[in-house]
Amino acid sequence: MAKSITTLSTEQYNKAKAEAVSNQLIRKEINLSEFNVIDNNHIQIDGIAIEVTDKAFGKLLGRLRIPTAFAKRFTAGFGSDGLRQLVEMMKTAKVSANDQTVTLLVDPSTRKITDILPAGYASISNESFFDFSTRYIDQYSLGVTHVSSSPYGGSQINCVSQNGVFQVPGMKDEIFQTGVTFRNTPTRGLEVSPFLNRLICTNGITSTSFAENYGLHSLNDKNINEFNEHMIRMAATGFQPVGLADTIRKAHNTDASLAEMQRATSALLSTDERVDYDYIQRYIPLARATKAYEQAGADPNTFTQMQLKNAKSGMSVWDMVNGLTNFASNDQRYQIAESKMGNLMVTAGNILTKNQFDTEGLLKVDPFANRSLLTEREAQFVRGDIIAK
Repeated sequence: MAKSITTLSTEQYNKAKAEAVSNQLIRKEINLSEFNVIDNNHIQIDGIAIEVTDKAFGKLLGRLRIPTAFAKRFTAGFGSDGLRQLVEMMKTAKVSANDQTVTLLVDPSTRKITDILPAGYASISNESFFDFSTRYIDQYSLGVTHVSSSPYGGSQINCVSQNGVFQVPGMKDEIFQTGVTFRNTPTRGLEVSPFLNRLICTNGITSTSFAENYGLHSLNDKNINEFNEHMIRMAATGFQPVGLADTIRKAHNTDASLAEMQRATSALLSTDERVDYDYIQRYIPLARATKAYEQAGADPNTFTQMQLKNAKSGMSVWDMVNGLTNFASNDQRYQIAESKMGNLMVTAGNILTKNQFDTEGLLKVDPFANRSLLTEREAQFVRGDIIAK
């Protein structure tokens, strides 16, 4: 039986909005020449040392085209001071060629630089994002089911359309209420994507890979007009992604690979350090799949990446995707942060919308499973062991 979907009240929505606005990162554009690197944890601006996260320092290396692996080897050989000198040398060379502008993102609560992006990024504030999204939520009478924000500046709003119910033909349990996800991140800007809520268990799923995904980095008139047209087209189809039924049927009829299963398991474990590997086996039973191969005389720990992609898991892609969304939407044990649950819904959606599942191209028919195409004499001839008369 389909479950009813709970939507947020105006009070709950406004509270979530206030939290997202309070998580807004400070955005500062600066030229490379305006700061010096002290070490891999600090840079100096106007004589003041500011802490830099590992992620942000990695982004700085990327801006200077210094591979992370090379930086690690360089540090091992010459120490952190040697790396500082290398970074300063590369920065000076970059400044001489073209004094590049970058965008620093600073967490106001910790005063740490959390990211270093190209100029012009992170231009849409969370407050503008919510004001912008609210207009469309009201215009299309959407019900908000989930709002989240992360300490890294991102926000997400999942909504359902009151009349957007869709059933996959021939699959009685696959009934969805369709809708929209509004998302704002420093790296990708403001995006809108289809959102699906599976009514049999209220699993939510969205994806940045749906063909209907649309993004904009600034709220100028041209972008807004194009966005309005995009929303009209989405609403005309009930916010249903093109080819959704075929995608779900294909996922239902295709075995997930061990590689896909490992990716799903990693996504669950990365939501929170408290998440227990044994506990999540109820959602993604990777341990059982691995044991099945061991009992058959093969150790998946020795498989290459290609072998992991070719190894069937005994679980369909669709069941695996639902394992992720069920944990994201309904698990009560860990009370994971809303932002991480929203990210998990996106991961599930991106797996579902892959161009090709790992085992999709494997043929089920093997006419040579128990015999060879060549007779022994033919094989001897092919090898040159005998000469034809």
